Amino acid sequence: MFHLPLPRYWIIPILSFLGLLYFGFHAIHGNYGIRRMHQLHQEISAAQEIMAQTHREKILLQTKVKALSPTSLDMDQLEESAMRVLNMTDPQNSIIFD
Repeated sequence: MFHLPLPRYWIIPILSFLGLLYFGFHAIHGNYGIRRMHQLHQEISAAQEIMAQTHREKILLQTKVKALSPTSLDMDQLEESAMRVLNMTDPQNSIIFD
């Protein structure tokens, strides 16, 4: 069997190289590495998109609620909408839909 003698002065460079490989691997693939950072940025952008969509829905609902306030409520329009939705009218009334 062929055995290569390992000089003493090679031990420190080999250990340094192995340490460099270890820390380099964990800098890329570890819990705080580059891949995890990229994944967190994607999760943040997805959450911000959901937040923006929810904000738009909130504003839409606020405008609908504001339209129901007594100062901005048109009773004739409300009655017409109720008749259209419920499909019920007074027999004496006639409704013309555009």
